[in-house]
Amino acid sequence: MIKIFRINALVLLIIASQSFAATPKELTGVINHFMNMESTSLEIQQVIDWRFLHANDSIAFRMDIKAGRNFHLDLAGFGMEIYVTEHEMVTINHSRAQILYENATPDALIRQLFVGGDLKDARFKRKKSVGEGLHQLDFKFVGDFSDWESLSVVVDESEDLKKMILVDYDGNKYNISLKYRAEFDDFSLPDVDQEYLHYQVADLRK
Repeated sequence: MIKIFRINALVLLIIASQSFAATPKELTGVINHFMNMESTSLEIQQVIDWRFLHANDSIAFRMDIKAGRNFHLDLAGFGMEIYVTEHEMVTINHSRAQILYENATPDALIRQLFVGGDLKDARFKRKKSVGEGLHQLDFKFVGDFSDWESLSVVVDESEDLKKMILVDYDGNKYNISLKYRAEFDDFSLPDVDQEYLHYQVADLRK
């Protein structure tokens, strides 16, 4: 399961919104713009180029955003779905027939999906045009305990996030692309008592 957490490192940008007081304003702008989107569905593809293996791994999943603070992640390749509201997070593991409730807000999803690193350690370096109306913002990480060496984000003329490139201190590169779907896939929290009668439920809410 470590792989799924590591691969979904992009969530450090596109879901967190509450604990970035020291984050560079250029990065905060990208986060806030994403957080303010409503009725949006995306297809997200990440390819990891492993420095020493001369190979790569990839994963694709879908993210739906409703009312800016409600999220649905469909990780079909792992048989998992994650729902996040302002008050709780519900993880449904279809492969294990398990459901986990947590008393958490959207920013907590970072701590579940992102291993190491801290956006407060990011330092803005430059902004440059990469053609077709796209701009790339480059950052370096300076923290002694950060897993990451650098981060680049690519936004379009509407400031929509289109791509991310993360490089960790081992030289592995995480190439993340986002494709915005024409139609929004609406969602709501499932009725567990009716839809998943045979699933084992763990409730960690206080």
